[in-house]
Amino acid sequence: MSKALRRMHDYVDPAVFYTVIRIFLSGWKDNPAMPQGLVYEGVSEEPMAFSGGSAAQSTVLHAFDELLGIRHSEESTAFLHRMRDYMPPPHRAFVEEIGRAPSLKQHLLSSGDARLRAAFNQCVSALAELRSYHITIVTKYITIAAAKAKAGRAEPGDGAGPSAGKPPTALETKGTGGSHIFRFLKSVRDTTREGMISA
Repeated sequence: MSKALRRMHDYVDPAVFYTVIRIFLSGWKDNPAMPQGLVYEGVSEEPMAFSGGSAAQSTVLHAFDELLGIRHSEESTAFLHRMRDYMPPPHRAFVEEIGRAPSLKQHLLSSGDARLRAAFNQCVSALAELRSYHITIVTKYITIAAAKAKAGRAEPGDGAGPSAGKPPTALETKGTGGSHIFRFLKSVRDTTREGMISA
């Protein structure tokens, strides 16, 4: 997964991502630019609020957390569980079924098998490394791109198309799903590391 994520550097210009693509990924829930949500004509007369696309909506990341017994902070857990509402229902049911299954971590602890504990820790470590790399991507594609846009230096790479103009300053500290981006990402990375079985 980390190897696939690294391909983003080859295909996505940070300035284009920040000033164009990210705007369309951002939702209406927790978006300071649209605090009341959005009225969908013909659907509802009241504004509706939906989160934007987020890695927190990925079934596989939730499945890894449940399988490995990773326990996040209350705030992060609340956000992650809200993101499950955007999964296809069978995916959400699969994640919930893993969560109800007997604990893999407890099984390994009671087994006394050092090799199994080491393999488990390698899995937890790989998940933490993926989450660390996600922070690196966010730094490049949001934080640094935001600073360049503020300074008026955000120009797309050759052949990337015209600049979108004014950067989305209301979303500088928010993820596309609406989380407080670095606080959330660092929290889930750190609690993932805490999931290791100590020797």
